[in-house]
Amino acid sequence: MSWDEISEALFVDRAAPNPEAPVTPFVALQRVVVRLLFDPAFVERVYAQPETALAGLEVDRDLVKQLLTNDRRLWNADRLRRSRSLKILMDEFKVTSTLVLAERGELAFLDAFFGSSFFHEAVKQRRYMALAFAAYLEDAIRRRQVGSRHLRAVLGLEAAMARSRRLLREARRGLDAALRGVGNGPSGERWAAQPGVLAHFAPANVIGVVQHVEKYLFQIGQVPALALCRDAPRPEPLPEIDERSPTPFLLEPRPGGKVDLSEVDAGYARVVEACERPVDDEALASAVAPHGITSERAREMAGSLLEAGVLRRVGG
Repeated sequence: MSWDEISEALFVDRAAPNPEAPVTPFVALQRVVVRLLFDPAFVERVYAQPETALAGLEVDRDLVKQLLTNDRRLWNADRLRRSRSLKILMDEFKVTSTLVLAERGELAFLDAFFGSSFFHEAVKQRRYMALAFAAYLEDAIRRRQVGSRHLRAVLGLEAAMARSRRLLREARRGLDAALRGVGNGPSGERWAAQPGVLAHFAPANVIGVVQHVEKYLFQIGQVPALALCRDAPRPEPLPEIDERSPTPFLLEPRPGGKVDLSEVDAGYARVVEACERPVDDEALASAVAPHGITSERAREMAGSLLEAGVLRRVGG
């Protein structure tokens, strides 16, 4: 399997149309190969007990036997493979990764993603690797391995932006996630957000934290050898955030990976949130009622968002 094929499987970041659908034994074996290339511990398990390590996978046993005739050391011949791949993930979760490293003080914590169940499940089902990385960090927060208030806030924002990018990418491939399972009924029956458009509520001043860390990264990026210095700059102290006063954001993805981020009225954000999947007037009113928005006001706001190109009307 060439590096281009591996890159296509993982870091071009194009997920399978239906990750739950069964695949051919050969494709299943290809995904095992990717896992072997990234996880030395998995290599040891497969070589020691292939039946156990590959249990539940529809792989051709004869092909597995051929695979295991290779010297196991060859799987780790490219010692920078994980580092290059981790850099891609860290570039997308730039501020989150910085805060994790500031808290943990070890790159190995992020690198361990490639040995985690989140990585392996993403490869097995060809799910988006960036979203698997976000889930890995969210799990680390739940386990209290990391967990500063600033980290939680920034991860939530960067994960939402990553998801927004991929929803647009899917829609441009003809796989509009919002319309899955929605029939081709008469036009204008339901409200739905445009592909990739999301609402996100983050603690107040999360943007201040992002800008502060980006400034820090720019500073140390001028002299990379600063990492060797005992008196190297640190990102702390971080600006204060207020978890009791969430700021509503509208995320609007653009081709090429950029996501426009803008503060909006909380009511409009709740309407967008309710329209992530197609909803009719009644369902929209029910979703926003707990936030003190009347059905009439919800329809008015939806109409305004439709005119602004944030929402659309779909059949169903």
